[in-house]
Amino acid sequence: MNAFKNILIAIGIISIALFLTFLIIGVKVVSAILLYIVGAIAVISLICFVIFYIGKLTGKIDKDKE
Repeated sequence: MNAFKNILIAIGIISIALFLTFLIIGVKVVSAILLYIVGAIAVISLICFVIFYIGKLTGKIDKDKE
C-alpha cells in the first residue's frame, strides 16, 4: 500500500510539473487538449495533496490530545 501511495504522489508531482511547463511553453506548441488533460490531473492531485496533509495533521493533533 505504501508503494501505491508513492506512485500516486509521483504521478501528481509529475503532472503538476508538466502543467507548469506547458503553461510556460504555451498552447501553440503543445496541443490544447493535452494541456487540459494534464491540467485536470494536476488540479485533482493538488486537491488530493491538500486532503492528504490535512488528514495527517488532524491525526497528529488527535494523538497529541490522548
